[in-house]
Amino acid sequence: MQIQLNVDTDALVQYTNKLEKLPKTAFPNAVRGTLNGLAFNVKKNTMPQSADRNFTIRQKNFFKITSRVEMARGNRVDGMESMIGFVPFGGSNEAVEDLEKQENAGIIGGRSFIPLDQARTGKSPSRIVARRHRISSIKNIVRTDDAKGKTPGQRFVKSVVHAGKGGHILHENMLFQVNRLDRAGSNWKFRLTAIYSFKMKRSVRISRATHFMEKAVEKTSQKVDQIYFKEAERQFSKYLQ
Repeated sequence: MQIQLNVDTDALVQYTNKLEKLPKTAFPNAVRGTLNGLAFNVKKNTMPQSADRNFTIRQKNFFKITSRVEMARGNRVDGMESMIGFVPFGGSNEAVEDLEKQENAGIIGGRSFIPLDQARTGKSPSRIVARRHRISSIKNIVRTDDAKGKTPGQRFVKSVVHAGKGGHILHENMLFQVNRLDRAGSNWKFRLTAIYSFKMKRSVRISRATHFMEKAVEKTSQKVDQIYFKEAERQFSKYLQ
């Protein structure tokens, strides 16, 4: 969704006429400042507010650190524009890449592992996945299907022992972390925590579009006149002192 700056209302026309009587850079400065002001208003105000209403925010500064404003530049009013969008931080970021699908609804692919509450900070569904439980932090996963043994039970135990305390095993549709592993004679005692559900190449369908950015831009568009007046007054102060 775009916000267009049309100086065709009576109030805006009056300000524009006054700006055009100033040095030739005054009007482009006001337009450029307005476009940039609108983009930053979306980034700092209406977009975070819209995100709060449409998402469970597990990382409070996520939208702040992934959103970027490309500022309007130059003095040529025709074609002057500013933009706001999202970019991954620290390389590829699936959450950023999936925002478009959540904005308009669609299918998010590549979701083989989905974190359970036990994988999140404080075991809370509203918190982010703990650093130690992130898939990128898990170096080796022992698959029970690859273990040797006469029975599924034997293969399971051998996988746990092979993974060791702190290791991870993938059994059927669940990824476990080995929290405890002790030997008692010829037997093993262990405690596991399920941290991810697993299904190869699973896709998640987003059936309800959030339109969170569209709503943010629409709310900011109500401030066009206000921001333009402010930028025009800035030029009056600059040139008429």
